[in-house]
Amino acid sequence: MTDADWLNPSAIEEWWATPSQRGIKRPYSADTVASLRDVFPENHHSNQMALKLRGIFEKSQKEKTPNIAMNAVDAVAAELMAEAGFETVYISGERSVESKVAIDGLGLDSTDHTTFVPKKVATIHRSQLLHSRALRIKKSGPEDASLLPIIADAGSGQGQHTAIMKLVKKLVQSGVAGFHLDDLLPGSGLRKHDSEDGNVTVVVPTNEYLRRLVSAKLQLDIMGSEVVSIARTDAEIATHITSTIDYRDRPFILGATVPMKKHYIHTEGNSDRAEWRREAKLKTLDEAFRSAQPNLYDQFIEQTKKTNVAEALAVARQLAPDFYFDYESPRTAEGWYAYKGGIDAAIARSNNAGFISSVVWACTHSYRAESARRFASGVRAVHPGKWMAYNIAFDVGANRLSGEQTESLPQSLATMGYVWLFLPLSDLPTVGQDSKLAIKAIKEQGLSSYLHRVSTGEVRQHADGTNSEWWWKVMGKAADQAADAIGRDL
Repeated sequence: MTDADWLNPSAIEEWWATPSQRGIKRPYSADTVASLRDVFPENHHSNQMALKLRGIFEKSQKEKTPNIAMNAVDAVAAELMAEAGFETVYISGERSVESKVAIDGLGLDSTDHTTFVPKKVATIHRSQLLHSRALRIKKSGPEDASLLPIIADAGSGQGQHTAIMKLVKKLVQSGVAGFHLDDLLPGSGLRKHDSEDGNVTVVVPTNEYLRRLVSAKLQLDIMGSEVVSIARTDAEIATHITSTIDYRDRPFILGATVPMKKHYIHTEGNSDRAEWRREAKLKTLDEAFRSAQPNLYDQFIEQTKKTNVAEALAVARQLAPDFYFDYESPRTAEGWYAYKGGIDAAIARSNNAGFISSVVWACTHSYRAESARRFASGVRAVHPGKWMAYNIAFDVGANRLSGEQTESLPQSLATMGYVWLFLPLSDLPTVGQDSKLAIKAIKEQGLSSYLHRVSTGEVRQHADGTNSEWWWKVMGKAADQAADAIGRDL
């Protein structure tokens, strides 16, 4: 799109018809986008990196080859990943903020996310550009070898549509190639960190989730950006939802099917809560009515199409006045409703999100081959050829996979159609283990250990930033070139 066409709705529609954009169904018009744009287009590197990322995903999908990424703790780690042959870099929002917790206080505050993640992306991207310049100076390899596309964690967007749009704008301006937005309840306090109240994962209604994704896509369109948007859902592991207003969430809202002496909020401790859930015989409304009134079930379904749980419950009671179902009694002290998380919920959400996002991802805490296959099949049935992402959780070993099964896991996922696999929490354990070994050896064995383990290895490094002399030998040439250009006899 030329500068002259920047504010032309017809040119925007032509862009939307290009291969990278035509799979998106936008609820707004090109005229709206044009009216929200600045007079001049922004110049940023994100488009080049995003197009590179799209090429990587296309190749992975076509050849069914695994593409694995690690979380980069800093710019040095990102450069080491490039040298090792990785094609993408991941930036975790949680990890970006965790390093500041000891300084700024307890907890991961939502405002930290919008500050630290774009800054970390910018730091790593600027470092990549510096290393790219160094390769050109040394003439030691492809200039773009260090320019790995960065995919960043945008969390829940940390607010309503304007906050999401601001965060996306910051990320694009920082040089990001892709980002993911989730359907979690934003802010801190989603769960008790000591698990005293059990494991709790809270999602927002589907319509709120989609508003987040549309807000992000609108901002990308305003900026004329090719950046890849990834729709993450935590519905597979969700236990609660903030509202029952959306009819699309009705199949997953749980309620008590027998009268209870007290509401869930009056239970105390894990054992009491678990006992309450067992006695309440929790089911979804559709499950409960089919079980209690099998002869009326088809009629019930016919009369309750596109109705939320409250509207459908009223119909159920008209058809069967003695039918009992209470989705209010399982609510928590925070007001959250009980939710039947699982792979079906994840598929339903991802299929809704697939119309507005380039990639869909169902966050999981453990690897289950059958769930991965079901998700892929469920998404592809609605969105043929849709790009999918998969986070490889750390409990792969806990699932007792053999060494051979673990080694074949990436290829198995790639064969299913997953184009991006990543280790979201791999940064600190990787750095920590190596650091611990070096620190312990130096403490116990003294200076010789430092020379053997650290200094000797440092000399062998070239342009990864771990060798302090690299800055003088390589980047010093660039500084000298600038000095020569400026001259002395002015």
